[in-house]
Amino acid sequence: MIPEPAEIKNGTLDVPPQAMSFFDRRPSRLWYRGNLSLLNGALVGIVAAREIEPELTLRTSVFLEQLNVLKVGFVGGWHSPLEEDCLGILLRQEQRIVICLAKSLNRYQPSQDIEALLNQERALVLSHCTPNAKRISRNASIKRNQLVAGLANALLVLAAPEGSGTFKLAQSVIEQNKPVFALEHPINESILACGALPASLERIQQTLR
Repeated sequence: MIPEPAEIKNGTLDVPPQAMSFFDRRPSRLWYRGNLSLLNGALVGIVAAREIEPELTLRTSVFLEQLNVLKVGFVGGWHSPLEEDCLGILLRQEQRIVICLAKSLNRYQPSQDIEALLNQERALVLSHCTPNAKRISRNASIKRNQLVAGLANALLVLAAPEGSGTFKLAQSVIEQNKPVFALEHPINESILACGALPASLERIQQTLR
């Protein structure tokens, strides 16, 4: 039997306290659609630079299949190609998903899969951009990624070449003593040298307990 669609909640909220130190340290508002209670559970943040190498896609897919046993939600911007691939995998697994936008909420058109998760109260869409925001800017993208890092209990870095925005974000998370994990791959050597831990199911499980 197909469940009746839930009433999807919409509104605004203050940036959650756990994200404030990453989110420019200023009081701000977020616009949301979906189930706010997802912010109360454990969240694994997923980030990846646009620059990747082909075998990383397969390695990421295998690792996300391992993470399927975790009883957590996943938060991301789901914007770079590798992040988009991850979102597709997580949607097939029917995981709980938090989506952070770099554009206004009223310009976001969810896919059928995400709409279904919203109806099941298994998804939350957040935007720091006001309804009047007209375009995606570099600053809006940076703030989106800061929000992902702030909301996550642990950050999973898939691809962070040195000097990239993802590398700088992961560095800032490490400096704030929040757990950062990175796939073992030459593209992540620099962030691993900065203090990120080699990603494994066991390490992430232990951190989230």
